Amino acid sequence: MTDKLDQSAGADEVHAEYKYPFHWDLDFSLNIGETNRRFFAALEDKRIVGKTCPECGDVFVPPQSVCVECYVETDEWIEVEQRGVLESYTVCFFQFDKMPEPPYVTGVIRVDDSAICMMHFVEELEYEEPMDLVDKLEKGDEVEPVWSNDRDGDIFDMDHWRLAE
Repeated sequence: MTDKLDQSAGADEVHAEYKYPFHWDLDFSLNIGETNRRFFAALEDKRIVGKTCPECGDVFVPPQSVCVECYVETDEWIEVEQRGVLESYTVCFFQFDKMPEPPYVTGVIRVDDSAICMMHFVEELEYEEPMDLVDKLEKGDEVEPVWSNDRDGDIFDMDHWRLAE
């Protein structure tokens, strides 16, 4: 083994001596905190809630414990409209582990007038060819959640979002 990297190698190349195959398949629990617990509990009841900043009045969905602008604790819970605006999206054409079969769309969604966005799947888009999906959505499209019939108090209680009717 040498002390210096081969400078002729490209930035995206990994030297064979540094490669080591591994696989992680972990079951674990995570402390999600009171803010996320209340958010997920509301989703189980088909409600979307956020928190407001007492200084600037911004609303955060998903709720944040601290305002990202004022750095003060958010204090008031509010139920927001079940509408969102698509801020951005990506059409995925490749298969990834534990993800839907492609093609599928993930969207960055601003729920109601939230100061932040959330990501979720956007479905119920009609298309003939997978590439048609690229032109099916536009920034600013209104979307609405479609609730799962089998809700467990997690983000997938919203099965997906679709274009608002």
